Amino acid sequence: MRNNKKLILAGLLIAGSLLTINGQANTVQAKSYGKAVTKIAGNGNYAIYHNVSSKGPSGKFTSTKYFKHGQIQSKESRSTRKGTFWKIIVDGRNVGWVSEKFFARNQISVANEVSLVKNSDYSFPTRDAINYATDAHGTAINPNKVHVSRKYVSTNPDKVTYSYGKAKAEVNIDVHDGDMASPSVTPKKGFKTTSTWNGGSKGSSRNWNRAHGYRLETTSNTIKSNGLTLRTRLFQPRFLSLGYGQAGDAMGQVGVIPEGMTVNGGIFTTSLFTSSNSQYGHLVSYNLNALKSKYAAQNLTTMKWSTFKSYAKNIKVSPYIKLGHGQSLGSSSSYIYVLANDNKYNNGPASEEILQIRKSDMKINKIWTFRISDNRYIHNATFVGDDTMYALFHNGGHNCYEYWKLTRDGDTWNATEVGATEGRFISNSPVQGFAYGDGHFFIGFNDNIFKVSENGSAQKHYRFNTKREIEGMSATGSRLYVQFAQRAELTSGKF
Repeated sequence: MRNNKKLILAGLLIAGSLLTINGQANTVQAKSYGKAVTKIAGNGNYAIYHNVSSKGPSGKFTSTKYFKHGQIQSKESRSTRKGTFWKIIVDGRNVGWVSEKFFARNQISVANEVSLVKNSDYSFPTRDAINYATDAHGTAINPNKVHVSRKYVSTNPDKVTYSYGKAKAEVNIDVHDGDMASPSVTPKKGFKTTSTWNGGSKGSSRNWNRAHGYRLETTSNTIKSNGLTLRTRLFQPRFLSLGYGQAGDAMGQVGVIPEGMTVNGGIFTTSLFTSSNSQYGHLVSYNLNALKSKYAAQNLTTMKWSTFKSYAKNIKVSPYIKLGHGQSLGSSSSYIYVLANDNKYNNGPASEEILQIRKSDMKINKIWTFRISDNRYIHNATFVGDDTMYALFHNGGHNCYEYWKLTRDGDTWNATEVGATEGRFISNSPVQGFAYGDGHFFIGFNDNIFKVSENGSAQKHYRFNTKREIEGMSATGSRLYVQFAQRAELTSGKF
């Protein structure tokens, strides 16, 4: 009989019931979630424990200081005498129990500043300024559920307020006049038009296929063409979160679709989406100065605990933010820049958003809009430092590629055409990457990269045979970085 009572008691404790034994009240209110919720870290450091009982936590073994910039999820919480604790999953790996005080509760984080160029043909969606919103437990709330005092701003300045429950924030949105530019450069003779395969990747890395069970990669690649040799620098994890179908909200899954990337000062940042149709996703930054291995990052969930702590500290995941197509990235020593454009918008007078994101915490710091002219919508761009952007314009009707340099003067991005190249380059594939380095532009397509001078003169055509999509390019000095899909792989080489 005594044993049966113990079994009943254990079951009630798990269910979160209030029990009285010999006049003593013991409370363990446990909540389990079928799918994981997304948690947002606060600023403080807290202990992480192996266990939680009605009396509180026990078995302290590490600190949140290693994990506060990772992707944090949870499927379980418990209310105890010492407060509520959540069992956290970081970058897809089970970690331990932490106090709810660790999370950013009842908070809305927004960009510090938004500066728009006046444009009656475009309205800025004010929710684009949201980094995250949380409820009373530090659980992330979909930005669409946040109340905004004004959904769009176009031609007049305004102060926009954001609210969700007890959480509140505001941002001043400035609107200013901007000058438009016109093409002025005679296009240089281009390359002979060629073709490639179109659509998604037709091939994969050695093990990223059904025949090999999508195993981890253990051998580097060397990809050569016309004097350019690209070698593996980093194979990336498939997810920086729990995998398919395990997240209970849109903010949870990090991966699996990469779109763009940038490298600066040893910090490699890539954009990741759950769907090719989504304009919201995550940025993930890897500190290549600390992550020396080409292979280990694939193995976050099973690597040694001490190694995981080191890796988690050197991998940062942004909140779920507006990234547009996410293909056009750049970076400086302190910031990541994103041209958050709409790749489904062909050409026209709409403005485009530039996001400035802090490397320190992966949150949007500032947003600008710009437009070159009423018929030059940019789909590909890269950034050189904090005040210079190079933009690529191509439209089939113009039969040439135009290269524009935009420099920032205060909050205004002024455009000047610096070069142009005749032709289509590739007849049946969209541009997959655009980079600028050491006075050269690089334009990437599926298995093809074209190198042109700053004035548009054709220089080299690199043709590969990987059958894998190029998912962004970046150049630093004389080194070109190229990211390939399936499995996501960062390569680099000197040009």
